[in-house]
Amino acid sequence: MNQRKTAPERDEVLFAFHQACERPTAIQIIEWTKRYPEFADDIRAHAAVRLDRAAGSDDVDLEPDETMLARGRSRALNAVYNARRDTAASNAACESSWPQMLSAAGFTIPQLARRIQINRMVLAELAAGRMRLPVGVRLVQALTSVLGVTSDTLERVVTQLIAQPRLGHAKADQKPTVLSRSYEEIIRDSSMSDERKNYWLGKD
Repeated sequence: MNQRKTAPERDEVLFAFHQACERPTAIQIIEWTKRYPEFADDIRAHAAVRLDRAAGSDDVDLEPDETMLARGRSRALNAVYNARRDTAASNAACESSWPQMLSAAGFTIPQLARRIQINRMVLAELAAGRMRLPVGVRLVQALTSVLGVTSDTLERVVTQLIAQPRLGHAKADQKPTVLSRSYEEIIRDSSMSDERKNYWLGKD
């Protein structure tokens, strides 16, 4: 794209941005820079000037100097960063589930079990909502570390799993039932060695 064509298009975009966003918000800046990535720097600079003027107490129409541009641009970029950070935190808090946490960290249950060196049946019972709270301290520490989540997030996700457990196998003359067990029972019933069982129970 040549300079003759670029300048009029840029001016049209900036004018439209000026008309639509009297006091640009972080969300508006993000939306417009995504819509016109080739003019992203110009849009941010224009937003910076408008934000800097809006923050002042005097409505004097002055040509922006370098200090005003730098200060306003910094304020605009900070607003964009904070908006993205808050959005990411909000999405994580609202949307995280056990499958999403595993997927985000790049694990399946067997892979996660191998990574933290625990029998996969233990994690399968947890994922099925059949492990009663509280979850063992060492398992919480291992999962939060490997999955990159907080203990509060993990507890909330496990609580969701328990609220919607998968049914156990039914006998021929009975309906399927939820066969929930304590963390210690699940560890002791696993096929791990006594040494590994004691480790996960915190008794080594």
